[in-house]
Amino acid sequence: MSGSVGSGLHILVNANAKRGGRRIAVQIARALPGASVRLTRTIEEIEGWLRTIKEPRAILSAGGDGSAVALLNALDRVVPKGEVLPTIGALPLGTGNAWAHALGARKLDTCIRALMRSGGPLPTRRYALFECDGVLTFFGGCGWDAQVLDDYRLQLERSPSSRVAKSVWGYLTAMLTRTAPKTALYGRPHVIIENLGDAVYTLGPDRKLVRLEGVRRGSVLYDGMASVAGAATCPEFGYGFRAYPFAERLLDYMNVRIYDQKVGKAILDIPKLWKGQHPLDGMHDWFATEVRMTFSRPVPLQIGGEAVGLRQSVDFRWSERTVDAVDWRMLE
Repeated sequence: MSGSVGSGLHILVNANAKRGGRRIAVQIARALPGASVRLTRTIEEIEGWLRTIKEPRAILSAGGDGSAVALLNALDRVVPKGEVLPTIGALPLGTGNAWAHALGARKLDTCIRALMRSGGPLPTRRYALFECDGVLTFFGGCGWDAQVLDDYRLQLERSPSSRVAKSVWGYLTAMLTRTAPKTALYGRPHVIIENLGDAVYTLGPDRKLVRLEGVRRGSVLYDGMASVAGAATCPEFGYGFRAYPFAERLLDYMNVRIYDQKVGKAILDIPKLWKGQHPLDGMHDWFATEVRMTFSRPVPLQIGGEAVGLRQSVDFRWSERTVDAVDWRMLE
């Protein structure tokens, strides 16, 4: 099978995917003969499968951002520190597919056709990662974004067959009818962001990077109210929502971002937020290697688009682990 179109490709399919994991796994295996397609449900199954792989051309996750994060963390545990991670990639099979879209993936079948046409090394781009609450990821944050994810999933569970509920309009509906009223009722938390790394940069109105003078380990970068507080190396949240439009500016840094506005103003700002407009009232950007966010009360946290519960203090730390990820724009 060494000459097969799928030779050297190892594809992880999320068995819990809403679009039908088992059916998709069969379709991928038929389209890419020679590929190793594995349907998994738990992180232990992923790690066991990874330990059997030798000299892969690429390891791909077919699922949403949560599936990609699960693969990254499994690889981090399986591949010894100091060794280079194998080429990886994300096939869009989830809801938002932020990382897959950031890497140029459009639709699952488009990616599969591109793989069918490629028989050699896959084009890649270097991607930075960081740890959020100890989990390796490409975006994570506290506040409205995490609450919206909770509300969006609750809405999907109540209307599982609704196409609108699974679209960007469903996301907006959850934000306006569920998250916004809760935020208006409970108000915004106070947050202190402490720099735990070395040099820190920010953005000027002209989008140029500016190093902050006098900032050192222990310096407070922000002390105030926050609607959303998080970090990313990936520019979007999915659906084209460019929540971190500058996240890819510095490979060795993560983009730390605060947005603080009352509910009414935030709703009016949605089109600007979606497009990643800069500058924007209430928006603050830094590029740092490690920060700690301490909130006045427990707030919801999401990591890679997966809600993980409440936290009052969260550490964000740039990781020396970088990955060469399949560049779908170049491949297509």
